Amino acid sequence: MFPQLFRPRGPAAVEGPTQRDPGSISNDTTFNDPRSSTRSSVSIADVENSFLPGERTTRKEWKKALLPSSLLAKHRRSSSSDSDPAERAKRRLKWLTCTIIVLAIVLLGVTSAFLALQIPRRGSQVKNGVELITSRWGLPSQSTQQALTMWPTDFSRDIQPIACHSHNDYWRRVPLYDALAAGCTGVEADIWTDAKSPDELFVGHTRKSLTASRTLESLYIEPLLTILDNANAPSAFSDPSANDTTVSTTPNHKTGIFSTSPSTSLTLLIDLKTDAATTFPVLLTALQPLLAANYLTTYSPASDSLVRGPITVVATGLTNFTANILSPANTTPFRFVFFDALLAALSTLAPTAMDMAYNTTNSYYASASFKEAIGDVGWWRREMSTMQAWEVSVMALGARDRGLVSRFWDVPGGKGELEVLWGMGVGVLSVDDLEGVKSFLEER
Repeated sequence: MFPQLFRPRGPAAVEGPTQRDPGSISNDTTFNDPRSSTRSSVSIADVENSFLPGERTTRKEWKKALLPSSLLAKHRRSSSSDSDPAERAKRRLKWLTCTIIVLAIVLLGVTSAFLALQIPRRGSQVKNGVELITSRWGLPSQSTQQALTMWPTDFSRDIQPIACHSHNDYWRRVPLYDALAAGCTGVEADIWTDAKSPDELFVGHTRKSLTASRTLESLYIEPLLTILDNANAPSAFSDPSANDTTVSTTPNHKTGIFSTSPSTSLTLLIDLKTDAATTFPVLLTALQPLLAANYLTTYSPASDSLVRGPITVVATGLTNFTANILSPANTTPFRFVFFDALLAALSTLAPTAMDMAYNTTNSYYASASFKEAIGDVGWWRREMSTMQAWEVSVMALGARDRGLVSRFWDVPGGKGELEVLWGMGVGVLSVDDLEGVKSFLEER
């Protein structure tokens, strides 16, 4: 059965003694031949006798002697195919194809999982249009207009307005809407003019960060106009005599942004970063759609009347109080852009005529840099000193006496500072962490 597996023995092999390992298996041990249907066997002695005298019996030779010829033939075919360049190229191509398919499946799975996290699941708790926009922002299949029309009148349902100002709002993932979702009653935009597009107001923190698509009109004016148009659209089911809590009680009877508090005005703080002489007139022109729809807070010098609207526009930065805020362009027939007064000047013991000029007819916010007006909070204390807290309360009181809303920017982000500011009567908390200030104010 096994002779064809063994090398023919020469005469020397017949005459010479067979060398064996003293520690080898007994000659009585037999092995079955798997090729045979009968249970024939071969002994170790037969295998050892197949090698030439003096030849060392290696593991490879034992394997060749004991393996069936069918397996050896398959091994020989595999070895011959390895030497064929065409076969090797075909095998590499097959492995490359399989690798690409596997990577494509993994990439598809990761992409699907990411999109599943971005798109609200059916039946998920999307309470209003604001949440729908923030949850689907950036998806090509979802437009802001679709979300606005799904909730025409209760776009901000269940959102409670809080005394929160969204500092540098344009930096957020979803400008304007993230602040509205948190209930903030103030948002901030830095605006720039450019000689190439003198009629556009671009939004950004630095000139290098400006892009053609991020303008005051696209990020703030158009969305606010659409939200307010939907909220104030006439309805066949309206009943003027009914006690409808969703209708504004302001003199112009325009419903504001927040459905839970329709008389609350949203403050749009505009920080002029370029020369006010050229930027302020462009701002007045850009605000005309909101003004024409009667959505802005206005002051009439002729009747000495202040009418609160759904939006109060406040100018700061390079805005000049006399040349811009008190200019005829912003006064006739009424004023619709108000000033961000100097908070530190309102608490001075020797106010100037300009300091005394700030009031509700020309200003709304009264702001100051925390570090410049109050000073640093020592790292060893990690909280305001008694003197610093007293200075905050004096400034807040000075603004409140004039009917203005006090605000500090560049405030240390600790909860202790918010506690002091709120406890000392600061009108609005200007923050970067919207969720943090929301949780803080909800606990009060």
